[in-house]
Amino acid sequence: MFDEVVMVKEYLEKTRQKFVDKKAALTEKERELHLHIRENIEFIRMLEEESDPNYESFSPRKVHSYNQNKIVELKGEQKILTEQLNEVRKELYDLNLDIYEIDSVIKVESEKIAHENTIRDNDANPKYKITILQTQESERQRIARDLHDTTVQSLTSLVHKSELCKKLVDIDPLRCKLELSSMSKILRDVIEDTRKMIYNLRPMSFDDIGFDITVERFLDKMRAYSNVKYDFKVDGEPFDINPVVGITLLRVIQEACSNSVSHGNASHICVTLKYANDQLELIIEDDGCGFDMETIPETTRNDNSGFGLSMMKERIYLMSGELKIISSVGNGCKIIIRVFDCKENELWQ
Repeated sequence: MFDEVVMVKEYLEKTRQKFVDKKAALTEKERELHLHIRENIEFIRMLEEESDPNYESFSPRKVHSYNQNKIVELKGEQKILTEQLNEVRKELYDLNLDIYEIDSVIKVESEKIAHENTIRDNDANPKYKITILQTQESERQRIARDLHDTTVQSLTSLVHKSELCKKLVDIDPLRCKLELSSMSKILRDVIEDTRKMIYNLRPMSFDDIGFDITVERFLDKMRAYSNVKYDFKVDGEPFDINPVVGITLLRVIQEACSNSVSHGNASHICVTLKYANDQLELIIEDDGCGFDMETIPETTRNDNSGFGLSMMKERIYLMSGELKIISSVGNGCKIIIRVFDCKENELWQ
């Protein structure tokens, strides 16, 4: 696939050069036509002055007749030249559009090549491979920590309560009934916590309703739990994206929104998805306090919670995507992510 992208880029660059050469020739033709028209206008003006009634008595009749015929001839030629000039200008306009469009495609292909080269360089870099392993291990530790702090603790409590109920069932039925009610509540909490954990690992709605609606539902939940205003926009024609891409981008959105509220004190967050061909662009922008790009930590959090900027970057790069963060103190934060060839069943083919 990489070789095909390079070939497409080379073909586009050759085609662009042909357009540029044609544009140069048309520009020269436009200049010559414009000059010719100006010369004709000046010549017609001179002939019309000589044909002025004040000069007729001093001009031979043949000269006057010649001037009139020449003016008619030049005006006819002027009309043809003007039509030719308009045609050349229209052709130049269309050619400029073609060059602009081909430049846009070349830019996309160049970005694909650059990211593929980055991935190849990273694959050959032992340090990068270690970083990936550390990222995976960090994620495993986070899941283990969540399970230990919620599910395991609750299940342990249930074991102790069940043992207590065995002893109380004959001695103190009322107390036993109260303990059973408590156990029922703990079980419901365990089920709810487990559902949340499963959703965080892979939202069930993603497979059923698609990426766009999954994001919208997540933002609806965020609206319900805070006073922050969330806007969601979709540009272009949506398509089914690769599940790995969808899950990664959803986690980026979750982490970015959480950071905007918790650390940026944002009151307005806008999430935008832009679909174009096989490319998806995600933009997350807030009106929070922002931060100094030079001081932001690159590492994941000490407690292994959250996605972390370093993990975020590595996941995006693994998808041959690009991540850009724009922020400064007092000016909010803007995250721009682009992922290429992200249609379902197309990534990494």
